[in-house]
Amino acid sequence: MIGRDTPLLAAAGVSLCLLLAVCAAPATTEVHWVKTGADDETISRELRDCNAQANAALASERGINQDINATLGGNWQFSGTSAIEQQSMGAQAAGYADQVLNSCMRAKGFTKQS
Repeated sequence: MIGRDTPLLAAAGVSLCLLLAVCAAPATTEVHWVKTGADDETISRELRDCNAQANAALASERGINQDINATLGGNWQFSGTSAIEQQSMGAQAAGYADQVLNSCMRAKGFTKQS
């Protein structure tokens, strides 16, 4: 039954999900890429190249997410899960971009050092 409390319950559900996501998120640590014989300039150049590839992948994923939202967004709004779905798709896109960056740097012979 849909009543006056529906928006309040939806807001509470979204708040709870955001709180859980923040608490479950890993602590951010600074990552350094290293490669034997590579100087700082080389590392910076290769990292810029890989970041450009990751940003292109992220833009592509965001475009796909917009298409999905255009198709399913009304259903999500009706069910009160729109914010959760948006957050989930954003996190998935960011994760994919991170994978692209990591794969690119590893393909260039670098390893992560935290």
